[in-house]
Amino acid sequence: MLCYCDFMLTRRLLLLLYLLAPLLLAQQPKSGIPEPSLPVVDDNACPFEGCSFGKWIVTRDFKLFSSWKEGRKPLAAVRKGQVVDALTGAHITYEPDRIQVFRPIADLQLNPGDVILRYMYRGEGFADIWVNGQFHKEYDCSFITEKNNSGCSRDCNAKVVSEGRKEWWARVKTAPGVDGWTKVDGQFDCMDALGRSPNCENLAAPPKTDAKPPSR
Repeated sequence: MLCYCDFMLTRRLLLLLYLLAPLLLAQQPKSGIPEPSLPVVDDNACPFEGCSFGKWIVTRDFKLFSSWKEGRKPLAAVRKGQVVDALTGAHITYEPDRIQVFRPIADLQLNPGDVILRYMYRGEGFADIWVNGQFHKEYDCSFITEKNNSGCSRDCNAKVVSEGRKEWWARVKTAPGVDGWTKVDGQFDCMDALGRSPNCENLAAPPKTDAKPPSR
């Protein structure tokens, strides 16, 4: 009798596992597809709405380096109040944000439990994401709730479960001609073409002159 009971218990457990298997598999990130190798580098990056290269005003002292890469060497100190020419940028994702899906997302063919990897933010809720082995550039991520419960404006089908590590470096040239890189961390004004202060507008304006045109 004891052996028969053990047999029936084992049979019921196997039946339960058989019935739950599809649900358990759906709640696991899709395996077999390797994630993009790190770091992921976006060249010529200006990662927010209205971001533009050009003349920037320095708002605090910082150092210029020979590169954004490891092994970089210091080149020069840049002082608050100086104006530099921003030439280009590089956005480096050392670790992407990980986003858990809680409800199906038909457009991306995602099920509850799947994971979205988020890389460079583009502004206005758009970002580069990686799903099921494919990058989706400038994808509308307004369905994502941030880790602090902010962000989502529709559907709210997914939430950030871990925040990655990213850096944005800009290559700038100083008035004396030093050309180098700095990690952008609030040390510049006049980066936003959509919200320029009067000081920034003056940078782009042609210099005034009191010279009169020659008489004919």
